[in-house]
Amino acid sequence: MRSLVVWAAGVLMAVPVVAQEGSVDCQAVLNEVLADRPTDFQSCVVEIEPVDLRQCDAPETATGRPSSHILLAIDASGSMAGRVGGETKMAAAKREALGFLRDMPEEMSVGLVVYGHKGNNEESGKAESCAASELVHGFDAPRSALQASIGALEPVGWTPLGGVLAYSGEVVAGLEPLKEGDLAPVVYLISDGEETCDGDPAAQAAALYEAGVRTTVNTIGFDVDAETAAQLEAIAEAAGGTYYPADDVAALRRQLDAIKAAEASLARYQNCVNANLGRIGVPYQNARVALAGCYARNDPMKAKAALINRARKAERDTTPEAACAEMLTAHALAMESDDGFLNRQFKAWSAEADATMEAYREEMRLDAE
Repeated sequence: MRSLVVWAAGVLMAVPVVAQEGSVDCQAVLNEVLADRPTDFQSCVVEIEPVDLRQCDAPETATGRPSSHILLAIDASGSMAGRVGGETKMAAAKREALGFLRDMPEEMSVGLVVYGHKGNNEESGKAESCAASELVHGFDAPRSALQASIGALEPVGWTPLGGVLAYSGEVVAGLEPLKEGDLAPVVYLISDGEETCDGDPAAQAAALYEAGVRTTVNTIGFDVDAETAAQLEAIAEAAGGTYYPADDVAALRRQLDAIKAAEASLARYQNCVNANLGRIGVPYQNARVALAGCYARNDPMKAKAALINRARKAERDTTPEAACAEMLTAHALAMESDDGFLNRQFKAWSAEADATMEAYREEMRLDAE
């Protein structure tokens, strides 16, 4: 009496085999079929090796939360016709805004809004001017479009600070909805004067910040008096932002340069973190590919199918191996599936990768508050 090794419910078992009569050794046939069809798929699981991550240095200068979109809002009210440093405030603001937008990294989404640029600064033009806020450079517009858009601006109207913040909320609301943990838009508002359109800019800033897409508002006071500075500071405080005083053109340039450098630094940091998140996922993906290939070579169902096919062919062709058909078929039917081994391992690795990436994301997160 000999023993035959069979696969039953995922366990190798030895069962007695009656020696076949005649010239065909059925055990040899069985061994031949199984020789090139291994079923040791459990050995396909590999250890996930830790990866080396790049060093992501935190930004040296922070201007608030990292930005998904930057909206630069420029005052085009009549007071911007005033002169500072030998040129109009409007000319200086346009030049510095153009440099700010042009030099921002391409991966940053930057838009330009102007306000108070219609009507006039007389009572007859107040209604039109106070209602004037316009997105003249969209987030997806090429930077080459800036020169014409900004060059056409003239200082003509009143100062609707509340109105431009409400309008900025509409622009932000049109962005693709953010997912949990996403970065949020940031508004940089440049003004040389206080609200003159009977609005409540601090309340509008708070509403913008507390809306579904929490948008920080930073303000830049360009050659402003103490009362206007206090209002711009209140706007920034209400919207989780910062007030930047700019007493002259050089100060305006320094503030915009500092903001530009900070935003670029934040963008580099976030890009570094995102690249590391990708690196964390690579070994898991490689392991899945390797497991799939190894499993394909060790799939017990292939051995089962090969045994059944060999038995059927022998019976169909009436070869001497037909005497082994019953034994080969019985062995094949005793072989069970892997009970979802591959999918279970894939899910386990996916869960581990997600948890590892989430822990890293939390470790590297820059607090928004």
